[in-house]
Amino acid sequence: MASASAAIDIIEADAVKKVITIETNAPADVVRYTLDGRDPDYSAGVYLAPIELPEGGTVKAAVFVEQKRVGPVVSKSLPVSPSELPNPAKVPLTQNRDHRVYDWVQRHEAILALNKSGAAATKVVLVGDSITHFWSGEPKSTRVAGALSWDKYIAPHAPLNLGYGWDRTENVLWRLRHGEVKGLRPKAFVVLIGTNNLNTNTVAETVEGIEAVCAEIRTQSPGAKILLLGLLPRGERPDAMRQKVAEVNSMLVTRAPKICDRYLDLSARFIQPDGRITRAIMSDFLHPTDAGYEFMGKAIDDALKAWGL
Repeated sequence: MASASAAIDIIEADAVKKVITIETNAPADVVRYTLDGRDPDYSAGVYLAPIELPEGGTVKAAVFVEQKRVGPVVSKSLPVSPSELPNPAKVPLTQNRDHRVYDWVQRHEAILALNKSGAAATKVVLVGDSITHFWSGEPKSTRVAGALSWDKYIAPHAPLNLGYGWDRTENVLWRLRHGEVKGLRPKAFVVLIGTNNLNTNTVAETVEGIEAVCAEIRTQSPGAKILLLGLLPRGERPDAMRQKVAEVNSMLVTRAPKICDRYLDLSARFIQPDGRITRAIMSDFLHPTDAGYEFMGKAIDDALKAWGL
């Protein structure tokens, strides 16, 4: 744990490699950082590795003791072209937005450990946010909403659950590039990510982030199939956010042939004829119940079996 006198000692920018590196005066210091211009608070992700900014940008960082910031906020920048501002949905970043539910860093470390012990057994990797995280499977989550459907449709495919609550595309990119699929030889990836981006990013930025995730999977596991799921509808009744989800899915339909092996939009299964979503299908009008996961599970199982998996 960091001491009350801890502070960032060194923060360096390498303009050639487009990397920013942070060091502190104590190896145990917990540094949190942001890339969006705001000062880091406890919801900001932990600095775990040098920060790659190929399109430039600014890092703001500070040392934390538990939930309290200690010492000054330090910033460092790499030049950004005014005509080509980086899409934040494509810049790898850690996060801590869901800290009341789980520890992001601990989950990352658990996945790295799990891969070392059972990499050969993993056949299907599910990549996503809390919708995937809270379904079921390994690594175990304290919240499980779809154990029955998971055991019925997903468990037979020897899966690994790479879902993280509150993750956005940029957080998935960080995880993919920092060991979470290293050493794995899966036959397929199931990708469902992007709904959390719509709180901060445009529809176009979100779609580019999803494309970047699929491209990274191709780089890390070139022999694996990619099953891309359209964003699930959200909100009890149609509203602006529901419309954004529909726009993302509409764009993915046209781009899917270039970024994945199959695209599935399951939206219609979650929406009643009058446009409503019921709590029987989505407990909070965002996260599926086991009944909602039943739709997802069967569709995923059918797609994987069609590939002979």
